[in-house]
Amino acid sequence: MIRETATVVAIDGDSVTVEAAIKSTCNACEAQSDCGTGVISRAIAPKTQQLTLRTPMPVRIGQKVTVGIPEAGILSASAWLYLLPLVAFIAAYAGAETLLSQSGVVHELWAMVPSAVITYAVYRLITYKLRRIEGAKYQPVLLSTADI
Repeated sequence: MIRETATVVAIDGDSVTVEAAIKSTCNACEAQSDCGTGVISRAIAPKTQQLTLRTPMPVRIGQKVTVGIPEAGILSASAWLYLLPLVAFIAAYAGAETLLSQSGVVHELWAMVPSAVITYAVYRLITYKLRRIEGAKYQPVLLSTADI
């Protein structure tokens, strides 16, 4: 379970909105003064993120809480969202290249069009699946509360 400390900013029945500071690895990097990526991420990246989740625990606005997200959920969602579209793109490109070369079209850029369409369709199907079927697996949960 990946844990993060957050602050309760709103309460609506059994739903709680918490706010957590976004941590960047750039703050711990030795090259942060010479790195353009770190400068850009500090300049335009949001400094906090808000999540709304359900909780059976009594909480107060301003109270510190510990929020957890299951590691297995993050790993499987990452595999679905990164690996499967990549595999779909490579397979679609290989298939389109084969079909187009048999029909006499030899320029490889033409194979990009059906590959991009198929990859986008696969991505949309994956996001639909992750939202509908396994939504509870990826939801953050309130693990504990701390007094102020």
